[in-house]
Amino acid sequence: MIALMGELTDKPDWIRKLGDKSIIAKWRKEAMEMGLKRKGGFSEAMFDYCTRELKDYARYSGEFKFVPAITASAIVFKSDELLSESARQELIAAVAPLEDVPAPRKDWHPGSDEQVLDLVHPSLFPLQYGRSRILADGLVPLNDCVSYTGKGVIMPVPKDEDLLAAKEGALISTPWGEDIGTQHGLYSRNFQWLPCDVSFQDNDSVRIKSYINNLHPQKHQDLYRVLETIIASAVPMWNATIASTERDRPSNRIDTYNYEFESQRPEGWGEDEWLRSIGEYAREELDYTWAEENDIPFLPPEPRKYSARIGQNTDHSHPHMPLDLREHFREDGLQIIVKLANIHLTSEKPEYSGGSWHIEGQLNEHIVATALYYYDSDNVTDSHLAFRELTDFVGLEYQQSRFRHIEEFYDIEEDGPKIQELGSVLTRQGRLLTFPNVLQHRVQPFKLADASRPGHRKIVALFLVDPHVRIPSTKNVPPQQKEWWREMVLGLERVAALPAELGEWTVNSAGDMPIDLEEAKELRANLMEERKAFVQEVKGRYDNSGGFSFCEH
Repeated sequence: MIALMGELTDKPDWIRKLGDKSIIAKWRKEAMEMGLKRKGGFSEAMFDYCTRELKDYARYSGEFKFVPAITASAIVFKSDELLSESARQELIAAVAPLEDVPAPRKDWHPGSDEQVLDLVHPSLFPLQYGRSRILADGLVPLNDCVSYTGKGVIMPVPKDEDLLAAKEGALISTPWGEDIGTQHGLYSRNFQWLPCDVSFQDNDSVRIKSYINNLHPQKHQDLYRVLETIIASAVPMWNATIASTERDRPSNRIDTYNYEFESQRPEGWGEDEWLRSIGEYAREELDYTWAEENDIPFLPPEPRKYSARIGQNTDHSHPHMPLDLREHFREDGLQIIVKLANIHLTSEKPEYSGGSWHIEGQLNEHIVATALYYYDSDNVTDSHLAFRELTDFVGLEYQQSRFRHIEEFYDIEEDGPKIQELGSVLTRQGRLLTFPNVLQHRVQPFKLADASRPGHRKIVALFLVDPHVRIPSTKNVPPQQKEWWREMVLGLERVAALPAELGEWTVNSAGDMPIDLEEAKELRANLMEERKAFVQEVKGRYDNSGGFSFCEH
């Protein structure tokens, strides 16, 4: 049902088509055919339920210009409307100077086989506990940030009590317990990605108030402006995204207590005089036993009575918008970690194998939600982002010892990991996507559409730091890039008049801060190794989350 609604809301002009009976009939036929190819099947009643939910989505889209892409215990949202074509073109033009650099200066992501090109990445020149400097008083000004290089006191390595204090009041908690002991290895005591600070303006716009790490604010002013447009568009989607994690768990779409088989038990099979005397329950037990022994499929499940999950219908009001970031954090603003990256495919390397399951950041970054803007795709097949979550059996009803239908309907196994794969979202050009950082996600494989010429997919990623938990940011951590420092120092009139050797001596007089690019890449390798262990730790907690245990009563 989630997959069907995702596919239908990807269709052009889907809201108008939702009111066209002939198109609905065509969609119904396609849904039934899709059901024949999928485990569990698909019924007319399930389709009717989906159309009712889509009508809620349509009303919601009319008001907010975005809709759910996946609606489960949390919601993934998508929008093809919030960012205009002119904004997309402005972004392409503003990013071009980062791309148009000599080959030796291109920063291919380590381990990507020169397929992933990092344009702006938070793993380069991150905050280093015990080395990076932070201003105890005052702020790093946006347009004069480089002159503050080397100023401040050394950022200490955080203690356990500091980490615990930072967790209080957090918007979203992890599913692995609240004490540091249970989260060993999930916090870093070595590195932290640096967010920039963003303030709210009166006209629903935002302003980036501190430098984006690895993006020079004076050289890339146009890119700063268009990133502000993207952030402003993401804010209402983040409101809904975070709110979806705070709501009461929605009711299940399908009835898990009742079920029917495709075939009926032959009359008299397994019966004897005593069983016949027991009555209906014994016959139902025989039905189930016969079906299990003969591997008889279930008929598609019946949906429950419809209840709105989002938006409004004639019976319920479900705005799901208790959080307003702009209203609640007007004074303090937001902290956002920025990343820009391209995936490039060539005839020699025509396929991208996809990514691994992960959540964003480590816990000391306190990332609560992500926004991804897919602004440029050329000559690649459809790309999707897949999602999964830890889950349990809250709300699932079943009769004693009868749970095989639940395994089939939800594609889970008794004693298997408590993981629910939620499906995937099409990440087409021009789409803005948001989701909470409680869902694991991964990029699915894609390849060149025409293998004779190159192709690419380009994204902007914005990671929202929990606004209740302020972390060190570029507002108080001066730039650490030695290249920025060198350009500024050698550009000073009094330094420019010195011999070259004295000029370089002046550049190096700052000591071990700032950091040159070669060392920064070595530190990035250390950070990535640490995060690889973090990803494996989280994966292990998912995979070893304890098996689904169906109570035998």
